[in-house]
Amino acid sequence: MKLFTVMSLLCFFITANAQENATEKKKELRILSAYHGLDPLPPRATRLCGMPPAGGQDGMPVTFSVQINSASVSAAAFAVETSSGEIVTPLCATLRPAIETLEKRTVLLIGPFSVDDSLPLSVEIVEQLEDVDGNSLVGLKIKKVTLLAAGPSLVLAERFAPNTSGLEGECPIDTAQAVQLTWEGGVTGPQGAALAEAQRTAISVLLGNGDSVYPIMLADDDPDNHVIACITETSPAVSVNVVAGFFHDPGDDANPETRIGVISRMNE
Repeated sequence: MKLFTVMSLLCFFITANAQENATEKKKELRILSAYHGLDPLPPRATRLCGMPPAGGQDGMPVTFSVQINSASVSAAAFAVETSSGEIVTPLCATLRPAIETLEKRTVLLIGPFSVDDSLPLSVEIVEQLEDVDGNSLVGLKIKKVTLLAAGPSLVLAERFAPNTSGLEGECPIDTAQAVQLTWEGGVTGPQGAALAEAQRTAISVLLGNGDSVYPIMLADDDPDNHVIACITETSPAVSVNVVAGFFHDPGDDANPETRIGVISRMNE
C-alpha cells in the first residue's frame, strides 16, 4: 500500500510538472508587437523577399517572444485585419534584415495594409509557422497594431555574456554584460543617421545593486530592430529606460519614453 501511495504521488508530481511546463511554454509563445512602420515602403524593399520591386506597399514588422524557424516563414501564414473589414494576406514575409544569431524573431510583412485610408488592426497566424524548437505558432494573434505615426518602443531586453555566440567582437573588451534591446521596428538616429552619443546617453540601465548606468557603447548598429548595449558593471542589469525622442524608425518617427525589464540569458 505504501509503495502504491509513493508511486501515485510520484506520478502526480511528474504529471503536474509536465502540465506546468506546457503552460509556461504556451505563455512564452506570443506576438510581442505588430508595428505599422512605413507607408509606402521603397519599391526595392520587396527584394528582401527575393521578389522584384513593387510600389505602394506598407511595411509591418511583427516581433515574437521566440526565435522563428526561417524555413517556416511564408506570407500565407499571416492574416492582417484592417479597419475596412478586409483580411489581407501580405505580399511577402521575411526575417530579413534581422537574421543574426541572436535575432530571428521579427518577421517583416510587406503588403497593402492601408488602402483608401484603412488601418491595420490585428495580425493572426493562420497557417503553419514554427519557432526554432519546432513549436507551432498557429493561432497566435495580436489585436493591437502600433499606429504609423507612433515611434518605436522596446518590446524585449535580454542579458548575455559578451562572449556569447553571435556577440563576438560587438562590445569592448572590458564589457561584463551585453543587453540586446529589441525594438518594435528598425531604429537609427534622426533622418537615418548612425547611432551616436546622444542615443547612448538616452539609455539608462538599472542594475541589481540599485545603481543606474549608461552603456559604454551601443553595438550592432545596422538597419534592423536590435541594438546591443555594452555594460562594464558586473551587477546584473534588471531594467532599461530610454528617454523619448532619440531613436527613429524608417519614417523618422521618434520613440516615446520606453521602459522594459531585462531577461537574463546568462548561466548564473
